Amino acid sequence: MDVTFRDTKFIEPRHIRMARSGLGLSVRDLAELAGVNKATIVRLEAGLQPARSTTINAVRSALEQAGAAFLSGDDPGTIAVSVKLRQ
Repeated sequence: MDVTFRDTKFIEPRHIRMARSGLGLSVRDLAELAGVNKATIVRLEAGLQPARSTTINAVRSALEQAGAAFLSGDDPGTIAVSVKLRQ
């Protein structure tokens, strides 16, 4: 079965965690790249509170610039996290 993936704007806390971990970034690293407080990343990844869209966009942008991609497949409930491996 062939599955086609495309960029998606929807991400959940687990996707942030997976991308950060896959890129080898610490919570502090991601916070610095996104221009947010370290505690904000901890809360986002834990899903403890709804985040502002500006915060999610900043974190997502930082992860994408570091080499992550968030992709959805044919199944609307499926989101893949892809990361570029460092050489």
